[in-house]
Amino acid sequence: MIKERRSIGNKVWMIVLQILFMGYALSLIYPFIWMFINSLKSNAEFFQDIWSLPENWLWVNYIEAWSAAHIGKYFFNSVWMTAIGTFTSVMFAAMPAYVLAKYKFKGSNIIYGLAIIGFLIPTIGTFGPWYLLMQNLSLFNPLGVMLGYAGGIGFNMIILYSFFKGISWEYAEAAFMDGAGHFRVFAQIMMPLARGGVVAVCTFAVIGIWNDYFQPFILLQNSSQYTIAVGLANLVEIQKYSADYTVLFAAMWIAVLPVLVMYLVLQEKLISGFTMGGIKG
Repeated sequence: MIKERRSIGNKVWMIVLQILFMGYALSLIYPFIWMFINSLKSNAEFFQDIWSLPENWLWVNYIEAWSAAHIGKYFFNSVWMTAIGTFTSVMFAAMPAYVLAKYKFKGSNIIYGLAIIGFLIPTIGTFGPWYLLMQNLSLFNPLGVMLGYAGGIGFNMIILYSFFKGISWEYAEAAFMDGAGHFRVFAQIMMPLARGGVVAVCTFAVIGIWNDYFQPFILLQNSSQYTIAVGLANLVEIQKYSADYTVLFAAMWIAVLPVLVMYLVLQEKLISGFTMGGIKG
């Protein structure tokens, strides 16, 4: 009887938790649905009732956001900056991670320790020196933004370090016996074997760079070079006076859709990648 009561109690608690988590999930999803519905209304219809469905589904709002609001230009700026920034950030993290995980040399533990200590330094405390450095190097341009994403010793390096640490060195020894060099072993053997961590880090980097507002806002002086995050912030300021909110909602959906699709497609690899990296570390 006691076991049966405990079993029933556990089932009740599981149902309660599932209901709570379902409610939490709906609270996260609903704002996107609301934004999508209102992006298809006319401006007058939106101010009349923000909760109703559109009478006429105005897909033209997306065309207007893409062209008239310049979201298309900002979108493509973000695409090429995200592609280059992701490649450089992952490669500049993978190379030191591989060296620290597989080659023992004097000071290797110190370098790894500095990467860990870096997490203890508040990011806001580095803004002043960072700004002066960019100013002195005349990097208030897309190149400065790209260099900002290329920092290798950090979160990405620690994740990849865990993956490389768990790969047997016998693969490298076999390749060395066949005449392969160090870089070939890294690029053609170790990187593919660590693909779970690479995919996870790439996904994390893409989302972070695509959504980054601070660096492009500070370093990009020309409005034609704005990324979609900066462009959206600029559009929000404009809509304070023109109040064309339906076009703004359409622009927001254009900005958020690539990230949502990517996360939905790669969420299992992202979660498993970080979990496996943590276990191996």
